[in-house]
Amino acid sequence: MRPELHWDSLLTKSIFVSEETRKFFQQKTEERTKDYEQWKALYEAWGAVNPQKKQLLEDTPAFGKGKVDFEALVQKIPTFTGNPSIATRKAGGDVLQPIAAHLPLLVGGSADLYGSTMNYIEGSPDWSPSNPTGRNFRFGIREHAMCSIMNGIAYHGIFRPSGATFLVFADYCRPAIRLAALSALPVLYIFTHDSVGVGEDGPTHQPVETVSSLRLIPNLDVIRPADPEETAGAFAAGLSRSDGPTLLSLTRQNLQYLTDADANTKRRGVLHGAYVLLKETSDLKIILLASGSEVQHAVNAAKKLGSGVRVVSVPSMEIFNRQTPEYRQSVIPTECKKRVAIEAGVTALWREFVGDQGTVIGINRFGISAPGPVVFKTLGITEEAVVSAAQQLLQN
Repeated sequence: MRPELHWDSLLTKSIFVSEETRKFFQQKTEERTKDYEQWKALYEAWGAVNPQKKQLLEDTPAFGKGKVDFEALVQKIPTFTGNPSIATRKAGGDVLQPIAAHLPLLVGGSADLYGSTMNYIEGSPDWSPSNPTGRNFRFGIREHAMCSIMNGIAYHGIFRPSGATFLVFADYCRPAIRLAALSALPVLYIFTHDSVGVGEDGPTHQPVETVSSLRLIPNLDVIRPADPEETAGAFAAGLSRSDGPTLLSLTRQNLQYLTDADANTKRRGVLHGAYVLLKETSDLKIILLASGSEVQHAVNAAKKLGSGVRVVSVPSMEIFNRQTPEYRQSVIPTECKKRVAIEAGVTALWREFVGDQGTVIGINRFGISAPGPVVFKTLGITEEAVVSAAQQLLQN
């Protein structure tokens, strides 16, 4: 059709605009300019009376600002005392409260699961048309709508949105999550019940492929913390990110508190995506890698295997892959070819980290309906499995 319509000749000619059209838009420009000047005077008058609110408003993405400092934020989160063995969803609820106090424009919501996702901002009412100051949104059982609304809030640029549901329901949210990643929106997803540890709800509610499939979305950071301190680092890392969304993958079940590194090491380790949690005390012979609820198995296995074992916690593959080659080499040295990774999910993505001589322990099938500990044992997600795999590599 292009030759028949003579597009080439049309594109080289000036476009005729009638005088009537010019006058119309000139008049509208003058009207809009007048309206803007009136609004600006009103805004400045409001700001003179409310300087703190004005500063809070102007320190947001809507004004080209809004960058949250990781160090300032993580320092607002008290360290956990008494080495608590709690679920990372519970730790997340504890971490959220001081963060929300520090970030008054942080809002949150849940897809009808506040009692399970534990992300309710305490001391604030629910949002409603009659109470617009509420910071908690009850989205209902509408996961896709929740994440789409969060995108709209992020696009607006004043409030920082977060929202929660069970991880397996991420498939309902995926178009909105993908759009957030594509649009570089700073959205925080707090997705819990992140593995076969869900237990009796069975295969329909046990995400085995979900974490890995989310990791494949470009510009989405997926963080799977291993204990309360890593959870604190995960929230701080997610909220200090301004160029894309972050998804926190949290457990239903209680986890062993990791005592082999201090709180600061674990929190800041999340900011690098992976770090040495337990360092070898003799010549390095093998590296054990894990994320989230399986890090405890790697640590316990290392202590049975001897002094030449290093344990690397990998809360976020995406963040780790953005680190310098020097840092990545310091954590997973290429010279050490014997590596075992364990995660309660599909295994394919871990091949990048264990290499062609390593072993990956995972779940390349759907789960089963049984109590969580029984499911883990039946599917081979145990410290004994790590010990056995490592011993086989060491014997070769």
